[in-house]
Amino acid sequence: MEFVIPFGKRIRFNYFKHTTTFKMRFIKWTPMKIVVISSALIFQVIGNSLFGQTGGQSSFLFLNLSPSARNTALGSYAISWPGSDPTSAYINPSLLNDKMNTAISFNHQFYFDGIDVGHVSYSQLIKKWNINAQAGVQYISSDKIIAADDIGNIYGTTDANELDFFVVGSRKFNDRITLGASIHYINSHLGLFSSNALAGSFSGLYFNPEKNYGLSLVLRNLGVVLDAYDIEKEKLPLTVELGFSKRLLHLPFIYYITAHHLETGNVRYDDPNLNSNSDIFGNVKEKSAFTKWTNNVLRHFSLGGEMLLGKKEQFNLRLGYNHLRKKDLSVADYTTFGGLSYGIGFKIYKFKIDYSYAKYHIAGGTNQFSITTSINSFLKNTKL
Repeated sequence: MEFVIPFGKRIRFNYFKHTTTFKMRFIKWTPMKIVVISSALIFQVIGNSLFGQTGGQSSFLFLNLSPSARNTALGSYAISWPGSDPTSAYINPSLLNDKMNTAISFNHQFYFDGIDVGHVSYSQLIKKWNINAQAGVQYISSDKIIAADDIGNIYGTTDANELDFFVVGSRKFNDRITLGASIHYINSHLGLFSSNALAGSFSGLYFNPEKNYGLSLVLRNLGVVLDAYDIEKEKLPLTVELGFSKRLLHLPFIYYITAHHLETGNVRYDDPNLNSNSDIFGNVKEKSAFTKWTNNVLRHFSLGGEMLLGKKEQFNLRLGYNHLRKKDLSVADYTTFGGLSYGIGFKIYKFKIDYSYAKYHIAGGTNQFSITTSINSFLKNTKL
């Protein structure tokens, strides 16, 4: 895989709008119905005013990459269960809790063509203010990008590096509600261009300990570009997500359902070659409007499941599915397992180790590793 930076040229895309109408017919309010109705309302109110599709609309897209192996294995959008994974605070600040006190986490993802993605964080409980805080950095880097002009003349190689320095804070207001926020300073260096930005993320978590379910709403990457790559200031990858998770009553299993990119109504990539099917006689049959609409709605959802095994539930099996990833990277006339992800997690001594594999394309996928430990565990007998 090769990446070419065309100096002096700017690439632009065309988009289209998509309008959808929902009717609320539910009377009894259950957590699942809240997820569906809230997703529809956000999808309708916010999405209709914005352009469709997620690619090409903004810079700093590495902010939306999964920070940990656990999250990647669960479909990359596990935003609603308050566990002990400190990297979950990066995608949902309100997930930062007391169980993550003094936790330090190292994460590395072997992305495509030698690109490296990493995440490092440290969490601390500030008892004086009853606030959980976290600081860290997420980065993506590559030093083998081909440098070329707009007609294809190659001038050697260049590098690309992007850094996100972030601070997260969360506070529990009662037994069930937690609010969180994060501030991000972003620095990007792409070939001869550089840019800086300032962003914030805001979230709320409702967790019912009696019925073991969580409901969370997240607004990520709301901010401004301070110094642009060029004259025009690019947008940040703003995204709105709504997630629901629940642990089964008689089985140590947690499932996750997340509606993502709710700020955009239409995320379907409208490739003319993929919008029609041909039979054995070569007759072209266009996909119906209902099929396109249904496919677009499903692209907004990600699913995940986590089995907790062992006496202390320290061995975990995980499986996830991201429909948007599958459809965006599918290849005509080929059947792949794109969009699927899986992984394991286990504890050795005082270290929690996680691994995940995410299938992106027929060409392959990515491997990701995470190591987490607690400084307190080396000082006293404290669970992470």
